[in-house]
Amino acid sequence: MIAAIALQAGGARADHGGASLKETRAGADVDWSAGTIAATGGAAADLRMPSVDLARPGAQRRAEAGAVARLRAALADLPLGSGKKLTAPEIDRAVKRARDVDVQYQSNGGAVARMQLRFGDWLEAQAPDSCLAVAVPAMHLGAAPIARIAGRDVRLGGATYHLKDASVVKNVGDARLDKEGRIVLEGDAKEADRLARCVVLIYVSKVQR
Repeated sequence: MIAAIALQAGGARADHGGASLKETRAGADVDWSAGTIAATGGAAADLRMPSVDLARPGAQRRAEAGAVARLRAALADLPLGSGKKLTAPEIDRAVKRARDVDVQYQSNGGAVARMQLRFGDWLEAQAPDSCLAVAVPAMHLGAAPIARIAGRDVRLGGATYHLKDASVVKNVGDARLDKEGRIVLEGDAKEADRLARCVVLIYVSKVQR
């Protein structure tokens, strides 16, 4: 079981089949639609413990640490947009907010833990699920792309994506990409500050690879 988990922790592998918005980076599963990164870690029981029940808490902690290590590696590799990456303090902040989504205990005292974090967990304040929805014809996936608003560049707090024609969806604004790959949006300085602290939903007809 532990060996099988280790084999899953290979290099980045994008799922290019169909219109998938899921991929694997550094052994972690990135879901661009849900805006989540999840990873699994496993740990064998400490055979020095006097019983299975006493061995499980330590195994769980080690399994969670293994999952968090994969989350950290995936965050370091995660493209934000415009060639940007998360800073070390942002990665530290995000992994501290990682949460258990599943823990499975083995009969011998071992454990397998699934940990998950959300896009925007790298922000100082917890980001809202979605504060704006816009549509662009095509773009590269970026977890926090650069937007051009009111004559200034601002990095969005986070971004999730839907592969869908936004013309059939209500309350979706039109946006465009400039030659630098920035999302050009309407708004003033206050709007720019707001979008730097929240997650934007982007409807895209074609994902550029």
